[in-house]
Amino acid sequence: MKRRLVLFGLLVLVVIATAGFAPRALRHVEFFRMRQVELIGLRYLAPDQVLATLNLGPVQHLFDPTDDIERRAEAIPGVVDVEVQRRLPGTLRFVFAEEVPVAFAPGAAGLVPLDGACRPLPYDPALTGFDLPLVQRVDTLVVRALALVRAADSSLFHEVDAARRGAGGAVVLELGGRSVLLPAVPTRSDIYAVGAVRDQLMRSGRPYQALDARFAGWVVVRRGRV
Repeated sequence: MKRRLVLFGLLVLVVIATAGFAPRALRHVEFFRMRQVELIGLRYLAPDQVLATLNLGPVQHLFDPTDDIERRAEAIPGVVDVEVQRRLPGTLRFVFAEEVPVAFAPGAAGLVPLDGACRPLPYDPALTGFDLPLVQRVDTLVVRALALVRAADSSLFHEVDAARRGAGGAVVLELGGRSVLLPAVPTRSDIYAVGAVRDQLMRSGRPYQALDARFAGWVVVRRGRV
């Protein structure tokens, strides 16, 4: 057994040393026939649909050129970047970076995921099962505020059920019966301040109905609905 492991290790070292010089020869070695495909980083795209788009051949070898496959992967709507990796002896790995959705908006055929710039994304939540805050309509101001909340405080973002415009251009986040009011153009400092006040209220067990962060440098705790 040890001898076989040593021989296999030597074979792998030889392959690594010669891969840059003799890829054409390695394409005909049955040992390096592709046996497995790994899709890494997919959260919003359905793996079956991605595999169908990649259209990998029935007799794909690990050292076959991947330029065309990589171009097909990069052309998939919602894909920001993809890296193709060879994993010896027979695994082709795709590492994806996807466009991140921040909200659902009503559409003609159901809920439409939106990115932080209010662009629709081709994701089907029925296939991949993700959840997002709901906005009443495609509203750039509200969606951009949600994108900032997601970047600054992911725990707060994941508690948001819905978001809308409030009085005076405020952005209102609905969190399970409570509200957070943000300025029309919130900053990270606004989000951090809300998070700090929420944490303090939770630790002290003090009830509240709304946190109002529309006042520079202040978060007002309100007992009644707004």
